[in-house]
Amino acid sequence: MRRMLGVAAILGVMPGLAVVVRLARSPAPPVVAKEESLTVEVTAARVQPMPVLLQSVGQVVSQHTVQIRPQVSGMLKEMFFKEGQLVLKGQRLFQIEPAPFETALSSARSVAENAKSNADRLDAIAKKGYVTQQDYRNARALADQAQSAYQQAQINLAYTDLRAPIGGRTGSVAVKSGNIVSPSDSSQLVVINEMQPILVQFNIPQQFLSRVRQYQARPGISVSVTDDKEIGKLDQGTLVFIDNAVNANTGTVTLKAQMPNDHEQLWPGQYVTVSMQLTIEPNAIVVPQIAIQTGQDGNYVYLVEQGKAEVRRVTVDRQMGDLAVLSAGLSGNERVILKVPRDMRVGVKVTPAADVSPPAEIRLPTS
Repeated sequence: MRRMLGVAAILGVMPGLAVVVRLARSPAPPVVAKEESLTVEVTAARVQPMPVLLQSVGQVVSQHTVQIRPQVSGMLKEMFFKEGQLVLKGQRLFQIEPAPFETALSSARSVAENAKSNADRLDAIAKKGYVTQQDYRNARALADQAQSAYQQAQINLAYTDLRAPIGGRTGSVAVKSGNIVSPSDSSQLVVINEMQPILVQFNIPQQFLSRVRQYQARPGISVSVTDDKEIGKLDQGTLVFIDNAVNANTGTVTLKAQMPNDHEQLWPGQYVTVSMQLTIEPNAIVVPQIAIQTGQDGNYVYLVEQGKAEVRRVTVDRQMGDLAVLSAGLSGNERVILKVPRDMRVGVKVTPAADVSPPAEIRLPTS
């Protein structure tokens, strides 16, 4: 009886096993791999004129600075301007108490007149032999000395009236009215800085010196300046000076550009960004800087060719704002991928973004 039940149990399981074996041996349906596609923003490499610029950090300096100092001792009687005021050449600035110098001048005048009269009198009688020639020469020497003292007294009195030797803007006044001043004082009364025109001093690496001198022969190398945040042009002028030696410690050359500074937007001591335009490159290859990628072998960009991403090595000659000017790698009109996704790779299918309009013209930066 037990043997019959065991056989029945085995026979009952066998059909299930047959089904399992039959399913395991059935061929799997083919899996169709969907080709991956990335949506990217695309622009075109442009061929357009671009300036050749050298950029540096510069400092504004006055081309003429004067320290006003007393040349005679006395009490500072009056000041005729306000601190920070713009003054004209020849404008009155200070007056030192003139009374002592007026008295000295009057005395020197009297002495000079008497000495001259005495020398003239001796000249007449010396010709008649009543006095020796030596006495006459002594009298004439005394008259000349008295005349010199009189002229010096005139100069000293003139020194009590201090006037501006140049036009410009005054700084802080170190000594106020009522104080005693002297030529031996360590501090000046006030400093005047010429403001219009004004200079911007900057340095360039020595390897660019020959290139600058090459273009210097042409009429005026244009130089423009912006503030330290490079927001808006402050002024534009021309290169006026190249130092006669390279700084051995830094390997740089000092240059100066003159700016009109019509509205005094440039201030002595101010730091600015300097852009010196050497020439215009007529057919420069330009792409947005954001498209430039950096790898172990240098710079490259991703292009869209036949609907797929390809890599092209490029050489960046210079960067101007948001633009990169290329010297090798592209010839113009190539379709360049702007923002490269992290999973971008060569050969992947790419689709230009549907909401991206045709690439706008790349604008020439203001130099």
